This record gives sequence, C-alpha cells and structure tokens, in this order.
Amino acid sequence: MVSELVKIGLTDGEAKVYLALLELGLSTVGPVVKKSGIAYSNIYEILERLINKGLVSFVVKSKTKYFQAASPKNLLDYLERKGKELEQQKSFVEKLIP
Repeated sequence: MVSELVKIGLTDGEAKVYLALLELGLSTVGPVVKKSGIAYSNIYEILERLINKGLVSFVVKSKTKYFQAASPKNLLDYLERKGKELEQQKSFVEKLIP
C-alpha cells in the first residue's frame, strides 16, 4: 500500500505516517512514530506536509496535539488538486515553446 501512495505523489514517509494514522485513528505522535517506523525527529515535518495536503487533521486536548488521518476519499481531492497544478505547469511550458 505504501508503494501505491508513493505513486500518487506522497513521499515514503508520508505514506507510512498516513497509513499508520488510518489504523490508529486519533493519536498522539508517540504511537504514530512506533507504528510507522519514522524517526521522531522527522514526524512533525511529515505531519505538517500531510496537513497541507488535506490528508491529516489535528485537535488539541489538554495542550496535547492529537492527529487523525482524513478519509481516503480525500486522496481523490489531493489528486484532483495535483492534476490542476500539472495542467497549469503544462500551460506555462507550452507558452515557452515558440
């Protein structure tokens, strides 16, 4: 499953963290680090990227952040946004070609 997520544009670490959160549900970073195998030093950066991609959200309870994977349906939204970006880039490159 990690390789499929990598094919659609996630990094290896993002895919592992997303899948770990799908299994864990609402979780602090400790269990995510353990389940995903991602180094603690990298986990917050990866979570931030996943939040920016709309694939992870968080809530704060008693001054502690709890993270949760978004529905896999959000992967379709992510792919749609990525497709639009590619179309814009293609349009820009076409303008450069004489």
